[in-house]
Amino acid sequence: MGIPQQLLIRTTFLLAIGMACTQANAITHYQSGISDSEWLLSGDIFSCSLTHPVPNYGEGHFIKEAGEPMKFILQPQNEKLGPGQVYIISQAPDWSPGLKPETLEILPYPGYGLTVEVGGRVAERMLTSLDRGRHPVVAGTAWENNRETIEVGLSNINFAPAYNEFRRCLSSLLPVNYDQIARTAALFPTNGVNLTDRIKARLDLVALYVSSDPSVEYIYIDGHTDVIGSRRDNRELSKVRAEKVTSYLLEKGVPAGKIISRYHGERYPSTTNNTAQGRERNRRVTIRLEKSSESS
Repeated sequence: MGIPQQLLIRTTFLLAIGMACTQANAITHYQSGISDSEWLLSGDIFSCSLTHPVPNYGEGHFIKEAGEPMKFILQPQNEKLGPGQVYIISQAPDWSPGLKPETLEILPYPGYGLTVEVGGRVAERMLTSLDRGRHPVVAGTAWENNRETIEVGLSNINFAPAYNEFRRCLSSLLPVNYDQIARTAALFPTNGVNLTDRIKARLDLVALYVSSDPSVEYIYIDGHTDVIGSRRDNRELSKVRAEKVTSYLLEKGVPAGKIISRYHGERYPSTTNNTAQGRERNRRVTIRLEKSSESS
């Protein structure tokens, strides 16, 4: 007969933290059962969330925001996990007792009822684990008794249909979020006014985001130059650069009423003009988005 999975995972955790099994006073396990396992989806083009209530403990959240990596957050209702190390383990399904648990991550945890959070590859592996019928478990020592083990399991019951919807939500996310696109600088060569493919690709993202988020009220376009040449010529050069960016955004469907285009010549350098690198950064058009809530 194979070793029961509950014993396997607990033995793995206890050995990992350097405790003999006989020293553990108790193991408290939190996990939903067949009758109460839920996976709840919410989302739009800006963020997708898959939430799993864990009875008597709290909630687990898989969250993917536009332009950001996947993350998992375990939100407790109160102080159950104590300070120390927390282990994220992928437990094999009950019908495969011969498979060993896999440790996905070990991280420090301060206690105090704070969330446990992991991102990127670990969160993705947790989702893959659930999709394959395994049970991710977050394990650590108890808040009130450091010889007691707390295990918080994520049930794969009813996971599959919710996960399919979650993946559909992920496919509809915008490629960037507001913080990533709210400030953009397009750099130009000396006396240059033409938009490079790189600038156009960035402006495409600006146009896409503005068309998707009605809360964006204004787009400020500001043309600048370095100090090479006369002030009069530089002012005209900065105007042409700003107009090039404005025209491109209008062609991409950005409403003219949202655009405020200005030009400043060499008046507002972003850095020194005493070096070639500094002058390169000053030959720019900045594109700044402003939401209605920010202007009030």
